[in-house]
Amino acid sequence: MTQTTETVIDRYITLFDRTAHDPAAVQEYQSIFAPDATVQLTEEMEPVTGLPAITQLYQAMAATMADSKHLWDTTVLDDGRIKCHWVNITRSADGRLLAMSGIEYATVNADGLMTNLTNRIVTPQSMT
Repeated sequence: MTQTTETVIDRYITLFDRTAHDPAAVQEYQSIFAPDATVQLTEEMEPVTGLPAITQLYQAMAATMADSKHLWDTTVLDDGRIKCHWVNITRSADGRLLAMSGIEYATVNADGLMTNLTNRIVTPQSMT
């Protein structure tokens, strides 16, 4: 029998997708990130630090989305970080469809909150 353990990244991605329909859900990031956490969503983007800045970042993103759906898998690495491979399809607020994939790494504190989240966008691999 396969046993699945939900990690903080699993909760984070589920919440991210939900904020496309419920922008007020962005306040729930307080249950995902430590107060002094750092997030870097792309390699080109400057990191943001602290819950107010992180909340503002995700509020701005939610305003651009009409729908979001992720598929992902997570692995807890030997050093305790969580690695997440993900693919996403988003319908923007203006109706465009966007597809992306990436790899995220999260560092988690003793309370189970993310203290650092970094993301690297990668080119999707063909399944054929």
